[in-house]
Amino acid sequence: MILALAGVVLGIFGLSSGPSATALSFLTAGTAILILTLVVWVGKLIAAANQRRDLTRLTQLLGDSETACILTDDDSGSIHWYNSAATENFDITLPQNISSLFTNLHADPEQFVSRLHDVATARGYAEHHLDLQGESRTYHVKKLDDDQFLWRIKLNKNAAAHEDSLFEHVRFSEDGEIQQISAGLRAILPTKGTSLAQFFDGAPPPIGEITAVTLGNGGATYQALRLQSHDDKSETVLLFSPTEMTQPTKSSDHFDDTHQLQMLPLGLARISIDGQLIYVNDEAKRLLQLRDKQLPMLSAILEGLGRPVSEWIADVASGRIARSTEVLCLKSELSKTYLKVTLTAPPHANAGFLVVVFSDVTEMKSLEAKFTQSQKMQAIGQLAGGVAHDFNNLLTAISGHCDLLLLRHDRSDLNFPDLMQIQQNTNRAAALVRQLLALSRQQTLKFVTLDLQETMEDVIHLLNRLVGEKVTLSLRHGKNVAPIRSDKRQFEQVLMNLVVNARDALPLGGEIRIQTETRAFPKGLARDNVRVPPGTYTMIKISDDGVGIPQELVDKVFEPFFTTKRVGEGTGLGLSTVYGIVKQSGGYIFVDSEEGVGTNFTLYFAAQQPEAPEATTPRTNSVQSNALDTRHALILLVEDETPVRSFAARALELQGHRVIEADCGEAALEILQDEAIRPDCFVTDVIMPGLDGPSWVAQIRDRFPETPVIFMSGYAEDSRVAAQARISKATFLGKPFSLAEFTKAVNSQLSEPDKAA
Repeated sequence: MILALAGVVLGIFGLSSGPSATALSFLTAGTAILILTLVVWVGKLIAAANQRRDLTRLTQLLGDSETACILTDDDSGSIHWYNSAATENFDITLPQNISSLFTNLHADPEQFVSRLHDVATARGYAEHHLDLQGESRTYHVKKLDDDQFLWRIKLNKNAAAHEDSLFEHVRFSEDGEIQQISAGLRAILPTKGTSLAQFFDGAPPPIGEITAVTLGNGGATYQALRLQSHDDKSETVLLFSPTEMTQPTKSSDHFDDTHQLQMLPLGLARISIDGQLIYVNDEAKRLLQLRDKQLPMLSAILEGLGRPVSEWIADVASGRIARSTEVLCLKSELSKTYLKVTLTAPPHANAGFLVVVFSDVTEMKSLEAKFTQSQKMQAIGQLAGGVAHDFNNLLTAISGHCDLLLLRHDRSDLNFPDLMQIQQNTNRAAALVRQLLALSRQQTLKFVTLDLQETMEDVIHLLNRLVGEKVTLSLRHGKNVAPIRSDKRQFEQVLMNLVVNARDALPLGGEIRIQTETRAFPKGLARDNVRVPPGTYTMIKISDDGVGIPQELVDKVFEPFFTTKRVGEGTGLGLSTVYGIVKQSGGYIFVDSEEGVGTNFTLYFAAQQPEAPEATTPRTNSVQSNALDTRHALILLVEDETPVRSFAARALELQGHRVIEADCGEAALEILQDEAIRPDCFVTDVIMPGLDGPSWVAQIRDRFPETPVIFMSGYAEDSRVAAQARISKATFLGKPFSLAEFTKAVNSQLSEPDKAA
């Protein structure tokens, strides 16, 4: 508003013109500055009045609340307002930072305040619960529209805190500092500066075992049980007196009635020697998903061992195993939950019960599964690359010799349809190999800058034919959508696979929507355990209103060979191919689906700058072609696969070239020892027994510095090997290739001297 008023003022004075305008220029400027100052001053008065009004309303609403309410700013956490309940519970003297109110409760109060502010900024509010000796606190932080935070702190006194109980307890943070200590221990042991290592006279008790310990004051001796929280960020040590530990009947009453066990942040239970749950605390109830008051057998709710859970319990109860830990799965239809279960027998004989500690390791099992999946994908990639290398050699020989036969047969020949079938099926096999290489991210991509609107217009006619008559395909481009960097043919393959997948999800017909737009992520994007770096991205979204994907299968859709189609309807490589191409192009792909509602596939590629149009030059294809036809070159062909070498030699001879064949790099070097042999071009495989292609070419490059080289391979990794050799006038030809592609590559290399001339 202030800037708008200032603009109006300057605009008014800017209308002055004529002879008097120059004379009054200084007066006009001074008046404008005065008015601007007045406007700013009035604006500050209005802002201050609005702030006083807001604080008055806060006082009217929350001034008499029993919950402590405090208003802070966004930057430093400075306190601007507080109610009477905050005054009663905290020592507040303005100016003051809210983090100073928590110095005795948190190891790093500033970090604690900053974390709650960040959470509240992200989702509008934040909550945190803290259990203390004698009371508990609940923090609720609300983000307001004017970059301020309203803290509401509810304090609950624990009536049971002063009751006598069976045990004392102390809780340590992950770095060994005391977080909470019972009143009995506080009375006999100074806790200031005490850590886990200083608390005991000697080594602390091992986790999960009941062990006799002496405290650091050199006096009291206890039986101790050290337990770890489910998030592994704190530890609790329960301290029992020796007399109480030898009285199971008395301890049973206390064990069931104590409130302190309910406060522990980890699952704790007691079972009979036959596995019947006798007692569970609140955290154990949550982990075991117990809703009824009746406690079941432990074997009825947990599974996962190769043998019955009851036999495992019997081993510990009989003393054959003093302590045992297993990861078990909860028998639940709601979710897949894994628990680490530790069984410990009391140190005295005939106790009649076992202590059970539960902790949730579902996230750990999920990470373990993802790690296993990544290893599986890596193994599949290595297998695909190895298979592709050999398979592409076979396909090159089959396709090449088929092309040679087609040169001698026209459409009227009886054998022509059979030859075409061979050629078509060879092309299908080559496409399958490309899919395997795509999912392993080892195919050769030719990256170009793609204008999405042009690319979509080129492929939309093919996509319309793919979806059929019952499905409508709609395309919507955003304004000024940035280009992307990818391989044009493989990007079109991505679009086709996703559209076909959407079509199959619409058995009764419907609409498939393709949407493009540019999106900026100043702070990056985090979802599905993937972190997209900050930047500007081009988004492509393919949506349908089809049958959707069940939630338990969403995480598997990109796995190779995973498909929900019947045998013969799909290979399960479509979406894994999409994933491989997108990742190899440096992009990201996410899937959102709801069964019965539909599916969205969202792709993000780094936004690129449009390329400047290339200057067009007159083409002289016919002249160049005639020049090539009349030029007969000497070519050294080096290939260890005999069928491929045979086809390549025949193809070159049909072009009128003379060919010298070698089956390895050593043989090629031996041939070139003859000074009279001066090849016009080298055609060599990259990987061969003994010397590989780049190695033998490098040895003779000083003698043939201008001779063009064509490297061939059926393995995409070899293109990088050839490039790293830094051999001038060299190109790469990937297998399988057709007769036309091979002769075009050779003639193109042979024409380089003509072009240079």
